[in-house]
Amino acid sequence: MIDAFFKTLGQLPTPPFQRVLWLSIAGSLVTAVALWFAIKATLDNTNFVGLGWLETSFDFIGSLAAVVLLIVLLPAFIGLIASFMLESICRAVEARHYPHLPDARSQSIMEAIFIGVRFAVILIVLNILVLPLIFIAPVYFVVGWALNGYLLGREYFELVACRRLNTAETRAMRRRHRMSALSAGLVIAVVSVIPVVNLILPLFGTAFMLHTFQRLPAIDTKS
Repeated sequence: MIDAFFKTLGQLPTPPFQRVLWLSIAGSLVTAVALWFAIKATLDNTNFVGLGWLETSFDFIGSLAAVVLLIVLLPAFIGLIASFMLESICRAVEARHYPHLPDARSQSIMEAIFIGVRFAVILIVLNILVLPLIFIAPVYFVVGWALNGYLLGREYFELVACRRLNTAETRAMRRRHRMSALSAGLVIAVVSVIPVVNLILPLFGTAFMLHTFQRLPAIDTKS
């Protein structure tokens, strides 16, 4: 896990990674800004109480809520970017660290996008459901981190694995190595909530999970 982390960081400034690095930052930044305005517009145009002075108070609280929702929902939307950039990122990582690997299996970009959309919806719904726990901060921190670690680990694992395995093999490998996927997901979940740093989440998450995937033993589809 530590080796995968430092391999990922070490490749960020290299020339083959520069293009996808800036695309990751640009895509994440555009997504963050669009999501912020969408959340803010929704809250600003929602009349909660109908009393002028009280509504003003709710508007102020709404600004704080918009920040919280942005932090909570951003990883789900950024995950979609990873599905679009999957092949470029994986090829750059494999060219440097795993040149012996055969070509990945042929797959349509829609396969990766489907995985990204499916997990984005699940992430959004479940994060909204646990959001009331924010009033019990320690509980929310533990539950939110565990939830996002599990879901992000599962998403990025499937994105990486589906390039070389079919659906049944991917599921079998994820079940067999669920703790490795979860551990990697917890690291990705930490990165996802660090301002500015989370702009490279599509690149970091995909590369980090690829290193994690490659160190795992071969699967047994019967297990």
